[in-house]
Order: sequence, then structure tokens, then C-alpha cells
Amino acid sequence: MNKLFLALLMLIIIGSLIACTNNEGESEEEATVQEAVRQVSTNEIEDEILEDNWDLSSIFEHSVVLENGQESYKVVGNQSTLGFTGPLPTVANKTQKYFWFYFGNETIYDKPVDVKAIKKGEKELIDVFSGTFHKGAELGPGIVNMPSHLRFPSKGVWKVLVYIDDDLYESIVVEVE
Repeated sequence: MNKLFLALLMLIIIGSLIACTNNEGESEEEATVQEAVRQVSTNEIEDEILEDNWDLSSIFEHSVVLENGQESYKVVGNQSTLGFTGPLPTVANKTQKYFWFYFGNETIYDKPVDVKAIKKGEKELIDVFSGTFHKGAELGPGIVNMPSHLRFPSKGVWKVLVYIDDDLYESIVVEVE
């Protein structure tokens, strides 16, 4: 009976050690599988977006009080979540500097932001920009900005998809001339 108990105890200890061992080859494979699952999920979301609303996003005035006075910007997007300002209209095949404004209530500092876009009538998703909102770029309570350079390869209506920490946060529809 003692030998059976001792053997069972040894199996439990050895099994626990094997389960806790980090095998680098397996973790790389695991990461590849997780990336593939995330990509499939993203593609499914994007398929839904293809059929979603393609009305142009609103353009609104946003004022910021700076040390040297108040400055007003024309922002494309959603006043309660996210938008961008810069040269309007957006011109195809020309890299232009834009500033993103985050108006939400979530803490998004230092989370990865990926901006992708898809042209109406097409299925190819392009990467437009990657960056982060930094705490030092806060313009006021709940308002932070992020500089970027955007380039759209052709004229037409584009849906800009903003992912924060790999989750689709907002989509903005723009006309590119």
C-alpha cells in the first residue's frame, strides 16, 4: 500500500513539473496559433464592415485651449470617441500629416493603436498607421492626441478602421480625392 501511495505521489509531482516546464518551441507554436485565431477574428469583423454603413463621417469643430490661446480644428470622426484633423480634403497618393484626437473615457495611454483602411467596393485591407496615445499628449481631461502620417493609394470612399489594443474601436468613413 505504501509503495502504491509513493508511486502515485511521484507521478503527481513529475506530472506537475512537466506541466510547468516552458518549452520554447511550443510557446512559439502557441503564439503562431493565437495570431492565426486573432487574424481569423479580425477578418470576420472586417467582412461585417464591408456590408456596414458607408455614409461619410461628420466633420466638426473642436477647440483646444493652449498656453498661447485657443485653437480650433476641423475634425473628421465621432465627437464622443475619436477623430482626426489635418489637410482636408484627403488627397490620394500623398503622405500627409494628421493628428488623432481621442475623446473617450477609457484609459488608452500606451496601448497599441493600429489604423487600417478598406476602399468601398474592394476587399483588400491596408495598413495605414501604427502608434500610441501618450499621457504627455493630453490636451485636457479625456482628450489626448497622436500625430501620424496617412497615405491612401487611390481616390474613392475609404473606411478607416481604428484598433486600440487589437480591438476595433471606431470606424471613420472619408472621401479621398
